[in-house]
Amino acid sequence: VRLESLPTGGRTPLAAGLLRAHEVLRVERLRDPARRPLVVVVTDGRATGGPEPVALATRAARLFAAEGTASVVVDCESGPVRLGLAGQLAGELGGTAVTLDELRADSIAGLVKDVQGSRRAA
Repeated sequence: VRLESLPTGGRTPLAAGLLRAHEVLRVERLRDPARRPLVVVVTDGRATGGPEPVALATRAARLFAAEGTASVVVDCESGPVRLGLAGQLAGELGGTAVTLDELRADSIAGLVKDVQGSRRAA
């Protein structure tokens, strides 16, 4: 329910948010190399900010994929017209996409275990 009320749509440039998350993880890896990061992106997938925002977001997402960082994209797109951009982002991240309809509190722990388990096997 809280994710459904989270404001989305043009609030944070997607590429900038991904790059900031990448920097946070870089610092945390230096502090504790044994940590296994999981990036959770809550988005409708619509990239904003600067020239070529989709290309910038794609390049930022590929940084995570290249490092093998586990990720989940929570697709919060709503309305009658759905573009599927969050699913595309999940693909660029090398991660899993779930919609708000699929996401339930009791399934979050299982989802995280599945995502982290798939990264261990890779």
